[in-house]
Amino acid sequence: MQHTYKAIELPAINTNIIKSMLGLRLVEKPLPEIGEQQLLVKMEAASCNPSDIAFLQGTYNVKKTMPCVPGFEGAGVIVACGSTLKSKEWIGKRVSCFTQRDKDGTWAEYFLADKNEVIVVGDQLDAQQAATFFINPFTAWGLFDIALERESKAIIINAAGSQVAAFMVALAAKHGIKTIGIVRKAETAAMLANHGFDALLVSTGEDFAAQLKAIAWELEATTAYDAVGGEATGQLVNCLPPDSEVVVYGGLSAKAAAEISIMQLIFNNVIITGFNLNDWIELADTEEFVEVKEALIDLIRSKTVYTRVQLEVPVTDVVKGLRTYITSMSAGKMLIRF
Repeated sequence: MQHTYKAIELPAINTNIIKSMLGLRLVEKPLPEIGEQQLLVKMEAASCNPSDIAFLQGTYNVKKTMPCVPGFEGAGVIVACGSTLKSKEWIGKRVSCFTQRDKDGTWAEYFLADKNEVIVVGDQLDAQQAATFFINPFTAWGLFDIALERESKAIIINAAGSQVAAFMVALAAKHGIKTIGIVRKAETAAMLANHGFDALLVSTGEDFAAQLKAIAWELEATTAYDAVGGEATGQLVNCLPPDSEVVVYGGLSAKAAAEISIMQLIFNNVIITGFNLNDWIELADTEEFVEVKEALIDLIRSKTVYTRVQLEVPVTDVVKGLRTYITSMSAGKMLIRF
């Protein structure tokens, strides 16, 4: 095995995303020592998500010691394991990786993982789908569980062009729950016309608020999902029927929630909650997690839903790839290939 490996390193956070991206550098790092309960993964691909962009800007809640290797998600093959782990159970297995701990991430040829930071997918998923398997599919499942618990007849999803939204629409169809999607551009709405939504609204269009309230009450949409923040949070709160819930799981606007009707909260019992994937994973027991994993793999393998990838770049072209990705996130994920 080689003694060093290539990695993308971030020397410092910069709130200006262009400057932060331009600061990324390709470095050679020594292979790390493997702890007793750790796995060394030779990466095949790593994904870039909106959370990665927020991290580069310092607007994400995850903080790391600088310099660091970014990347929360990816996939690869286990090539070595710690002394207390059985090599037959791990070596040679393709895994999906996820970490938000204060250590080097997945944008590198090798990733040192704790065993609870990987999901064995074997040959069930190709490298492309395995590299994008952890964050969006499991987030969608955890979010959708809330609608099931609330026995909602319909749900509202903003940032409807996202991969999380695509998985949620597929889950809603299986359970007979109607979906209302919200996007910012008419072109995005046109692109999503045949993607299973029962209704699509453009937030920048005329009478958007009135249209949203009318259809939310008509379809009895009592659960809404907010990936945007800012005034979008208020738009959702203000349109919902009584005894509804807005679940905030992202902050694409990088703005504080705004324009929230206090009367909705007081007199209509509309509540606002947050969702964090790390917390959901910690609360799920092992048996439940395995069942969710298999169900999500079945959805992807059947092509019922899968993660769209708009571009793949070698480790030497990450900055160029990021420039494309941040201007067209709805077109699909960016993968870094090793």
